[in-house]
Amino acid sequence: MITAFWDIDGTLVQAPKGRADLFRAAVEALGVEPVDPPGSRHGFTDRRLAEAHLAAAGVTTTRVDEYLGVLDELSAEFYRRTPREPVPGARQAVLLTRDAGWRNGLLTGNTPLRARTKLQTSGFDLDAIDWTCFASGGFVSDRAELGRQARALAGEGPLVVLGDTMQDVLAAEAAGAAFVAVNTDPAVLATIAGAAVLAVSTLASPEFADFVHSYRG
Repeated sequence: MITAFWDIDGTLVQAPKGRADLFRAAVEALGVEPVDPPGSRHGFTDRRLAEAHLAAAGVTTTRVDEYLGVLDELSAEFYRRTPREPVPGARQAVLLTRDAGWRNGLLTGNTPLRARTKLQTSGFDLDAIDWTCFASGGFVSDRAELGRQARALAGEGPLVVLGDTMQDVLAAEAAGAAFVAVNTDPAVLATIAGAAVLAVSTLASPEFADFVHSYRG
């Protein structure tokens, strides 16, 4: 059986401009003045983002789990009020792979609660996901470690990692998986296409459907 490990942010759901910064809000909820961490944080797992935000605010990283609990609470409330828009074709793509006999897992930087809430409020069929195949960035900081966890969860069969950033490429390489690049930004897609067996701007593309029906691992 082929197992598909889906990234969520940017791959299944869109990240709108001007969205609420729940990571800063979680620092404030701990009674601390938030300070933006330096450098790019694109593709970071929730745990790594928590570590970065706490360190920037001068808070000991021993409070990471407490911070992530607060982040979960804020996220559940926020996404139920303000659901993310699905990436074009994403909801149908998850059903397509399931109907083709694939097993759908998740390889995401999100905590389990944030992942489930984002997908549920965005209209995804949660029954199309095998929740025993869930490599979550709520527990590890490193994307490569998520890839190794995905391989351990899926066993020896063929794996496909679907994502939108170089961090997802690293996870796919660590898992020994084929990588499918998905990004609506042509410039960003070009930076990860070289590592991919397929690169598409939308999961609604015929090329993606053809890949699902023809891929054998």
